[in-house]
Amino acid sequence: MAWYWIVLICVAGVAVLYLLLCYLIARRVLKAATTPVAHTLQEARTLQGEKEKMDFSEYDNVWRKESFILKGVQGKISGEVVYNKPTTPAKVAVVCHGHTWNRLNSLKYAKVFYDKGYSLVLYDHAYFGLSQGTHTTLGDKEKFDLSTVLDFVRQKFGKDAVVCLHGESMGAATVLLELSVRNDVSFVVADCGFSDTMKYYRELSPQLTHLPAFPIVDMANAMSKRRYGYDFSKVKPIDAVRQSNVPICFIHGGEDKFISPHHSQWMYNASKNPLSELHIVDDAGHACSYNVDNSGYCDIVSKFIDKVEANLSLSKASQNTTK
Repeated sequence: MAWYWIVLICVAGVAVLYLLLCYLIARRVLKAATTPVAHTLQEARTLQGEKEKMDFSEYDNVWRKESFILKGVQGKISGEVVYNKPTTPAKVAVVCHGHTWNRLNSLKYAKVFYDKGYSLVLYDHAYFGLSQGTHTTLGDKEKFDLSTVLDFVRQKFGKDAVVCLHGESMGAATVLLELSVRNDVSFVVADCGFSDTMKYYRELSPQLTHLPAFPIVDMANAMSKRRYGYDFSKVKPIDAVRQSNVPICFIHGGEDKFISPHHSQWMYNASKNPLSELHIVDDAGHACSYNVDNSGYCDIVSKFIDKVEANLSLSKASQNTTK
């Protein structure tokens, strides 16, 4: 056999082996993204207590809670309402947890809103906590479940209620994508979200696999579309931000290696509302801004709430004057 045929066969063999390796890695990547190991409520309570020193006494003994179950895209959505003192209009914060977590991970953020007079809605995304589901789509289908939750909020608290959203990581992507579904949200706080799913996966994949993103991410996306109808290339929170005029407070850890802070920077640049803000928290890794600077985080959110509420009052006064 001529030498060039031997070289060609060897090259082809290496290419086939490399593609097979990429395929196997793509399957693992997709599994980690869509069917990760999810913490139970008890595991979340234990981990939050040990690692973040969370005090659950107020949640357990003071807050007045009411459980609810709604019909979501993949089955039942389980959550609870925490009632605050009545206000006119009612004020409600819906807090969305991140990947692998559940509603108990939302408590640290929820308290900021509770202390500002907001009732709370905490729930488990599909696949997590007590909610049903065979997989997660990092905001793609979750935005429709969130819309169902918001319908429930409007029924319970009224069409004139001030309703805001807070989300961490996957939760941030979900609350931002929600802006493409409906326009009755007063404001949003988005903590360490990604702007574009495909761009995010292309950035993250080499860190996790030590191989080029192509064709691993493309293979994972092809599998995802076939199995779950979840197309990475079509899930872009930044597009929802561009379409919306809702004020958004973007918060991101400056040392986030999992979702780079430039994603929040891009989305802040795309936001049309002049009240929108961007805060990069020095020395904070992924979803750690609250833990690194607890008082600073609460101050950012509290002042943003005050600013938006003041603007809402001015808007209503202007509408009344016009009438």
